[in-house]
Amino acid sequence: MKLKYLYALLLTALVYSCDDATTGIGDSTIAAGDSIPAGAATYNVYTRSILADSVYARTSTAYLGKYTDPHFGEFSADFIAQFNCTDDFEFPDSIQEITGLQLRMMYVNYFGDASNAMRMQVDTLNKVIPEKELNTFYTSIDPTQYYDDNSKPVARKAFAATGPSVNDSTFVSGYDNNYNPIYSTYYWQDVKLSTSLGQHMYNKYKEDKNNYKNAQNFINNVLKGVYVHCTHGDGTILYIDDIQLRLSFTYLIESKSTGKKDSLVHGATLFAATKEVIQANRFQNSDRLKELITETEHTYLKTPAGIYTEATLPIDEIAERHLRDTLNAATITFTRYNEKSDTKFPMGIPQYLLMIRKKDIHDFFEKNETFDGLTSYLATYSGSGESANTYAFTNIAPLITTCMNEKKEGKQDKDWDKVVLIPVKPETDSSDNIIGVKSNLDMESTRLIGGENNPIKLQVLYTTF
Repeated sequence: MKLKYLYALLLTALVYSCDDATTGIGDSTIAAGDSIPAGAATYNVYTRSILADSVYARTSTAYLGKYTDPHFGEFSADFIAQFNCTDDFEFPDSIQEITGLQLRMMYVNYFGDASNAMRMQVDTLNKVIPEKELNTFYTSIDPTQYYDDNSKPVARKAFAATGPSVNDSTFVSGYDNNYNPIYSTYYWQDVKLSTSLGQHMYNKYKEDKNNYKNAQNFINNVLKGVYVHCTHGDGTILYIDDIQLRLSFTYLIESKSTGKKDSLVHGATLFAATKEVIQANRFQNSDRLKELITETEHTYLKTPAGIYTEATLPIDEIAERHLRDTLNAATITFTRYNEKSDTKFPMGIPQYLLMIRKKDIHDFFEKNETFDGLTSYLATYSGSGESANTYAFTNIAPLITTCMNEKKEGKQDKDWDKVVLIPVKPETDSSDNIIGVKSNLDMESTRLIGGENNPIKLQVLYTTF
């Protein structure tokens, strides 16, 4: 009788693509009295579009700009950044003059029109961002809580993603399969801030060196941070990888000829926005998204912080029908419409989708969890072959079993039978193995087959003991 378990595995493979009529396939190969009924069943899954509204985005990338898509409407991105200070930082002891303060924002990628004219504004914060407040890292953060929009900004600058307003340099960003170098261009926007702010920063050092003892002292006592946002223009979003504050000055060094500190030289020190301090993005979408989620013949995915697809799993129906069965596999595939965009700057296609229980979304991202193949799953976009334009979740049987057990124990909550599809970006190790995911914050979108009037199919494979 111990052979039953081996037979069950063999039967599961045999009936993987079958329906209810295949029950019992392979019975003739099993000894009399040891037959194990097996089969497949298909169920309807109903989906709908839901607003993402706000996502947890603890990231080192800052987003800046505005873009109006003809289908999804207006989207804008701005950010708040704090700056790090190395422990026990010291200026040269013979500074003569503060000559300038500059904000440098560096990026490789952007979305939209490279030559489009935009204008940014930089304001200083007047309130320290709570360090341990998780809401800080959601993209619905309200910058007006941390700066005075009636105060004079420290800088304004007209800019474009590329062109006269930026500097750039070419570097080797990787290698192709033939070990040929892949060249990329690094752009940087230099924004001249008020010299008086630079003088204020140095005055705080002269007042008390402990103001520069560590990052927290620097933020609390010297510069609480900056808010960078666009005030004019439409058509470009920058994906900013590095942000630096550069304080320039002149100071004296010892002259070789005289042996005295009488040689004037120029110097500068950098304060960077790093992972050790807070960087918070704010994303805003127009009300156009509220109209799109009411469409019932399909669903949408739109990033960042736009639209997700929610699916209601038929747990009650499965539980009633397979009360005495073992679920060996459950497969569901989401297919995207292969559409050609008529816009000059089409959004990309999400390459990875996370399927996660709706009730687990906040904990998953806040606690930096990874998909476990039990209640959360990752699917990769297939752009070619027989499975072109699909995202396949090949076995969510553990999730269905978990939901069935919750129902049996009376532990189901409001969203116990619902999962959500969320576009994500993978995190990899040195061998390119995916070890985690983060919310996809790039400009991407797609339309999926489904909707409240167009159910998709879930196939369940089972054995009965």
